[in-house]
Amino acid sequence: MEYDFTKRERDFGRIVFALTLDRKKMTERVIVGRNTEVSLRFERGIGEVYYDETRPLGSLLIGLEADPTRQWNVNAAILRDSCGKVFPFDAQRWMQSAPVADYLAQKYESGEPSAMFAAIRTWEEYLNFFNLNHGADLITERLAALYRPFVLYAENRPWQELAQDAMSAALRDTDTEVSLWYPAKKRPFEVVAAFSSLLPVIQYCLFKLDEWGFVFQQCKICGKDFVAKSRHCELCGDECRRVQAALNKREFDGRAKGDKLEQLHENAYNYWYNRLRKLKKGKTADPERVAAVGAAFKEYRKEAVKRKTSVKNGEMSFSDFATWLAEQQNAVDALMSETDPDPKVGLTSKSR
Repeated sequence: MEYDFTKRERDFGRIVFALTLDRKKMTERVIVGRNTEVSLRFERGIGEVYYDETRPLGSLLIGLEADPTRQWNVNAAILRDSCGKVFPFDAQRWMQSAPVADYLAQKYESGEPSAMFAAIRTWEEYLNFFNLNHGADLITERLAALYRPFVLYAENRPWQELAQDAMSAALRDTDTEVSLWYPAKKRPFEVVAAFSSLLPVIQYCLFKLDEWGFVFQQCKICGKDFVAKSRHCELCGDECRRVQAALNKREFDGRAKGDKLEQLHENAYNYWYNRLRKLKKGKTADPERVAAVGAAFKEYRKEAVKRKTSVKNGEMSFSDFATWLAEQQNAVDALMSETDPDPKVGLTSKSR
């Protein structure tokens, strides 16, 4: 159902912002519409409303409309002037309010329920006071209460860090009007419905989250804020869990591959080292053979480190490295048995 920001007469019934929380499913449902239609939507699933969505718990607090530059109030001032001035023709007054209607339509189309609610309420109040003698004063008071949460949120993000005394100080008598609809038939959870201001709904939501022991977290994958059951929950949803699982697998595979590479390199090193050590401690040790194998071992170590680095950088396959190491083990065995040792036997151009 769309709202017409060009209409000049308001419909019967007041616009409400209704919220119900589901602790078990960790969701919240927001409905914006006229009081009777919202009630019908909750009770029987019928009724024409402007917004009806079930979202992750805490979405209202995290995604609330923010107005750091007070643009809502700037546009409200234009409506106030339109109500306060006496023009020969009403058409001139409607012409003055046209840019505000465009601004409100844009906010309505944003899809954020707090902005949609404020946009509809703004135009409804304008229609209410358009022909009243003290309309300018009345609309100023009403809209100031309506926009106060947007400024407060912009200055004190996130809500959970806002001290309760600051919240209480922000509330005015005109802000505290709220209704509670208790469970009945198909509505298993209580509903809080606001008319004048969203601050009581915000307080209600914060109170429930605190009562349930839930906390605000920032997702380690996408960086978005979300409500979690404990500080141990670091992911906001299934999509980020899938991304994290893929990252974990990649990291595990990388570690496993790295461990296997290091183990292979270490085993080959020990093979050379033990062969050389055995040759040195033999009863009939041959100094020339020891020198030849020692020189070949030194060359082997340099080349092995270079090739291991190439595997880590993706420039050489693991299987090719393993094959080369096996060739070098055969080379040292040949050196151990040769009568005329050649220190380059283990590092021929073929094995490189």
